[in-house]
Amino acid sequence: MEAMVYDVISWIGLAICIGAFFIKDVFWLRLATLVGCALMFVYYLFIAIPQGVISNLLVLLINAYYLGLFAWQRHKTNQLMAAEPDVETTVTAEPLQVTTTRVNPDAVTAA
Repeated sequence: MEAMVYDVISWIGLAICIGAFFIKDVFWLRLATLVGCALMFVYYLFIAIPQGVISNLLVLLINAYYLGLFAWQRHKTNQLMAAEPDVETTVTAEPLQVTTTRVNPDAVTAA
């Protein structure tokens, strides 16, 4: 019974990892890959396959790093927006670039 639970975990992880190839948004792609590799990591740990454990752990850590970097940059952008409300900020991903431009407060109309 226990082995069947881990088999189901591996199939779900595999489906998520394969499904991640169809995701275009970088944030959701990394999140899906992180979840899928975490499930596969648990499976390979259970069946004691070192190559599977190491490879999934590395991919999991790489995606966790970039998700953390994304969250940190988003936090910094929000701080910038709070500090300077008359600045328009555009953030793009991969490679991440932040562009700021001054907005004329007199030209902005209330919606």
